[in-house]
Amino acid sequence: MYYDYYGFSEEPFSITPDPSFLYMSPGHEEVLTSIIYGIQGRRGIIAVIGEVGIGKTTLLNTALEWLSEKTKVAYVINFDVNFDDLLSMAITKLGLATSEQTLSKIEALQRLNDFAHKQLSDGGSIALIVDEAQNLNQRAMENLRLLSNMETAKHKLIQIVLSGQPELEKKLARPELRQLTERISIRRYIKPLNDQETYEYIQHRLDVAEYSGPALFEPEAQNIIWRLSLGIPRKINILCDNALLIGYRERQEQIGSELINRVVEDLRWLTAA
Repeated sequence: MYYDYYGFSEEPFSITPDPSFLYMSPGHEEVLTSIIYGIQGRRGIIAVIGEVGIGKTTLLNTALEWLSEKTKVAYVINFDVNFDDLLSMAITKLGLATSEQTLSKIEALQRLNDFAHKQLSDGGSIALIVDEAQNLNQRAMENLRLLSNMETAKHKLIQIVLSGQPELEKKLARPELRQLTERISIRRYIKPLNDQETYEYIQHRLDVAEYSGPALFEPEAQNIIWRLSLGIPRKINILCDNALLIGYRERQEQIGSELINRVVEDLRWLTAA
């Protein structure tokens, strides 16, 4: 709707995890580098923790694009499934079974183990990425720990990335999961953007959408966006998207603080005043 009015080539503030829009703050760059290093360096279990909407899935999608073609990845979004279902989804995504096949747990593990050894001999690796890992139950986490035991004398055969909200951190702190926690070789936290990073984030997304006009968001409007969003990218996107929609409807060439405050009221967020 407002894309043509403001001269965008595409939607600048979509909430989908599109790697092409990733703003590489120092914190995000550190986490992305750690994910890739952990997988390619065969570091076993990697944990990535951050608030809802902080950009975890976008970073994971970016990592997938940067990984070597020899790394085979099973990306699973965990909607409170048990370990057997998680394992079934993983081997299906790796092409080791079809979705119609029903394998026993032992058969599935054997196929995965055989494939992992073949990957190693071919100079490749396997990564199991579990998004929304805070939904894993204790039994699933314990089985993932056992899965991480697939190894040779020198190499971990399967690299496991657990990505989740702060609730994941609380689960990992439980005494009964101590053996899993001790096997986490890399643990990274994605921090919210500070004020300057938020301003750069907004401009970055406008640049990707090929905006070439004058400054679109007034400084005070950007400051309100930062304060109300708490530096969470998804919240920034929601505020900016709604503001541009109203700006288009009212034919405003620049987004000011008054308009942002109206968006906040519409969204029933905390008042920016």
